[in-house]
Amino acid sequence: MRGLVLLLLLPLAACTGGGPRGDGEQPALTPEQTAAALASPDPAQRRRGAWSVLVNLGVAVYTPTGEQVLAGVRPGADGVHVLQAQVDTLAEMAGTAREPMLDFLRRLSELGVRRAPAELLELYRTTYWQGRGSWLVRLLQARKVDFSGDGSAGPPVDALSEWLMLLDGFVDPAGSVRVPERAPMGTGQRSAPETAGWGLVYAAGGRDLALGDAPAMAYAHAMLRWQDVRIRMSPQGVRLAQGPGGPGDALDVVATVDVAQAAGFGPAPLLVADAAPGSVDLAWLPPAELGGHVELGAGGLAPQRAVTDAAGRVTVRLRAAVDPGAATDPARTVTGMLQAAPMDNLKLFQAVFAGAPAGLAGFLAPMPRPVGQLPVTVTWHGKEDCATFTDGEWTGTATVSGGVRVSGATLRPDGGEITFRLVVSGGNVVAGEVGQLTELSGAAGGGQVTGTLDSTSRPVGAAGAVAFASAASTLEWSVGEQPAKTAQVSVEGRFAPREGDCSTLIGDLALTARGKNAADGISGTLTARFTATSAG
Repeated sequence: MRGLVLLLLLPLAACTGGGPRGDGEQPALTPEQTAAALASPDPAQRRRGAWSVLVNLGVAVYTPTGEQVLAGVRPGADGVHVLQAQVDTLAEMAGTAREPMLDFLRRLSELGVRRAPAELLELYRTTYWQGRGSWLVRLLQARKVDFSGDGSAGPPVDALSEWLMLLDGFVDPAGSVRVPERAPMGTGQRSAPETAGWGLVYAAGGRDLALGDAPAMAYAHAMLRWQDVRIRMSPQGVRLAQGPGGPGDALDVVATVDVAQAAGFGPAPLLVADAAPGSVDLAWLPPAELGGHVELGAGGLAPQRAVTDAAGRVTVRLRAAVDPGAATDPARTVTGMLQAAPMDNLKLFQAVFAGAPAGLAGFLAPMPRPVGQLPVTVTWHGKEDCATFTDGEWTGTATVSGGVRVSGATLRPDGGEITFRLVVSGGNVVAGEVGQLTELSGAAGGGQVTGTLDSTSRPVGAAGAVAFASAASTLEWSVGEQPAKTAQVSVEGRFAPREGDCSTLIGDLALTARGKNAADGISGTLTARFTATSAG
């Protein structure tokens, strides 16, 4: 009887036992939770978000030797998969700069897509409106890729969004007669969903399009291989002290063009990287927060051009400035992000993937890409000025007044406010956000006009003159009973502190709003008096 009990328990252990890759690494989050994870400053959270994307869509993950890490709806070497190391690549793609979607669609013509970019944009817009309840579209919306507007350039998209939309529009979700993979018993892995989470645009017309001579998934893999080319910075963090009566600490920083590629499983790639890229033009981009605290290279803190050696490396020296205070003054710190970026992405692409087809270079090289980043912290001594945002975290609100011209009418605030959070270190803003949701109303041609201005921005600059800008704000308005319209708006603002006691602060806030499409006739200025409280 005892042996029978053991036999019955063994299958249960196989089903519940954890292997080296459990569900904790492969979470199936909601679209909104996934978007929040991808936007996190924590690399572990961003990786968690990337895993969630793959789990929910049914994209398989394999090791270079072909070991299954995550089951997929189209399994196998010639199916829809990424390599395990490329999960981190997808996570980093979520933090790249954004470009108008129309620019991405124009580049598809380099691969032979015959449909006009504006027509392709309308296909995506219509399909995603009809499929707005799907997991993929909800993810895009949560990441501010909003297709509800009528802008001719489409929503701003980053590298991850472009990869997802290539997958959705051009890669067959059904494939051949393959069936979804099931996770091996006892591994703790997730099985693939029954159907793919992508393919909305493919079903709506993408199947009629063509991407070059290779399978569409080969181009999705090529996008990842180009994104795998990174500029690595060392050391991983820098801490310098300004010097009493003379220059402070100095340290050499090295940027390396890393061309290592995930490989070993799957079909032959379209792109093969050279072992070393040779000489590459880079730019050192110092942060404004370190102005007056650090000198870069020969002096000053202006961007500087540099050329890598044959191994793809280049070095710059950072030197802390003279400490402006006395040793008895309070110790203060400031942190900024030193960046290294290619001077020309096309030249970098050609250096790394020599011999790649011109069309592939034209499609991939302009993609938004991660840049090399290195946090630099500087310490010095000085007294605090309480009539500005002192070091620490500040939160506050402001109720706006003024007007915005839309469709020939002047709309004035009718409710809503600006909320903000600023994190100040060393007299500079190093983190935070500014959000606005303002109801507007007015009249034109005898009819009532109402609108809503929605924007989210990241504050930057010195504590005494904090600025923020959002190129992806939206204004939704309607005239009388007519259907609502939505347009992209550029919003810029500036805080001007007036007086405070280092725990509370009041001041003025000015914003300008300008429509991206001149035909919308959107422009205006809003002002406010803000009140902020320090959390210490």
